[in-house]
Amino acid sequence: MKTFYFGKTPMLFSIVAMALVYSLTGCGNNTQNQKKEETVDTEETSVDISALTKIADTTLTDKKISVLVKDSLTSKNEMLYIQVTDLEGNPVTNANLDYNVIMDMGMMSHGGPYYPLVDLGDGLYKAEVVFIMANMKDMGKGWILNTILNKTDSLSFLLPVSEAKYARTIPVGTKEDGRVFVSLLLPSEVKTGSQPIDFTLHRMEHEVFPPLDNYTVEIEPFMPDMGHGSPDNKAAVGKGNGRYSGIVNFTMKGPWTIKVNLFKKGEKVSQEELVFPVEVK
Repeated sequence: MKTFYFGKTPMLFSIVAMALVYSLTGCGNNTQNQKKEETVDTEETSVDISALTKIADTTLTDKKISVLVKDSLTSKNEMLYIQVTDLEGNPVTNANLDYNVIMDMGMMSHGGPYYPLVDLGDGLYKAEVVFIMANMKDMGKGWILNTILNKTDSLSFLLPVSEAKYARTIPVGTKEDGRVFVSLLLPSEVKTGSQPIDFTLHRMEHEVFPPLDNYTVEIEPFMPDMGHGSPDNKAAVGKGNGRYSGIVNFTMKGPWTIKVNLFKKGEKVSQEELVFPVEVK
């Protein structure tokens, strides 16, 4: 099996991410593959490839593999797309593809939460990854997407992951499950009114990050400038495979925060309150 590296060296990212480096007690020089659940997300069944941006690709003897994203990659829950075509650009529909992600920090490395590939058809696959930190200058290669094609070719792509504008993945200590990474799937900017609010939860288990179920994610939207919250919000409840969904209501435009606490069996189990900024337009 041969391994090839493709992609550009990551650019300078905020030093703020360094705080997370020292909180990753599971870091090591070797990283196991992420544990996989049988349940996969099949909600997204079609993607406009022309709207995607190619961030890396390579050509083998008879195939071309490309990595695409909808925008840029930042330190949060993100979607990547892997496309397999022949040399003429026609979809290869019988490829056997697998993947994992690694954060190479030079002296040590660690994994990150990710879900199994979803086959969208026509040689296109969706990978959902939670980048728990941004790449950092002069600290290893940064995030690497490892793909295995047809169980023979191991291809590694460097991923340009910068720091998110607003925090969207935050670690928190819990009573039973240790360090848990809470990812808010809400965009940085949203419209006023009532709307769904989704989270993913993953716990750190040595060098893997399995999805975490059986929680309730309590939310409290608050508008600091006006000193008030909003009515008719619903806590995010489990949908399985570490996914949670609720309802949040933004009653007016301006900067808001969403205060988050984790509950289990009616008891608060998160050791501190998480705060996610949101700009309401």
